[in-house]
Amino acid sequence: MVVFALAVNGPYLLLIDRFGYDDILREPPRMVLAAFHAGGPELILIWLVFAACALSFLWVSAWVGEAVKAAGGRRPAWAGAAGAASAVAQAVGLSRWPFAVPGLADQVATGDAATQTAALSVFQALHQFAGVAIGEWLGQTLLAAWTLALGLAMIGGRPGPRLLGWAGVVLAPLWILGQTELLATVDPAFPDFQITQWVFTAWLAWLLATGATWLFNTGDDR
Repeated sequence: MVVFALAVNGPYLLLIDRFGYDDILREPPRMVLAAFHAGGPELILIWLVFAACALSFLWVSAWVGEAVKAAGGRRPAWAGAAGAASAVAQAVGLSRWPFAVPGLADQVATGDAATQTAALSVFQALHQFAGVAIGEWLGQTLLAAWTLALGLAMIGGRPGPRLLGWAGVVLAPLWILGQTELLATVDPAFPDFQITQWVFTAWLAWLLATGATWLFNTGDDR
């Protein structure tokens, strides 16, 4: 948990600095692809590392399940599957950037008007389906469910501490509230609560604190 939280911060902060992530995701496709093309091979590599970090949550989810079981705690049987599915969904969504977007960005940068129009249309469809639907909606909803399940197990004191358990329970519905912003990308009539970036940052801090607490267990998990 500690290694994951620290590792994912590397590419995440680089994307904020080099690509304007994640505000740029809601900009017009031409602007997004222009910024991506300007980032060059380095930006492609950063996205690849970010996707690999997301996939590595498979092992975090499995390890946490074993830790809860070893402590005599209880959590729903679906929790482990939700964590694993979240890792795969987010890795699939993020993988569009290193493997599909570079070619589209090149076509917009160097192609004729017809080529640019086609590339922009493909990017918009890919962005909405692989990014918004699979990576953000499905991946983050499953991660919120995993967080809620772990938080409830920690509130039971196995493993603790309970205060961090309550923090996990609070984060889960906030993450779902942030999902309304995804619907606003389809229809502006939906409310737009742009809190997901802050919830994700808080979630990483929560994961780091939980892992560190378990790692340096003082014997008082209350």
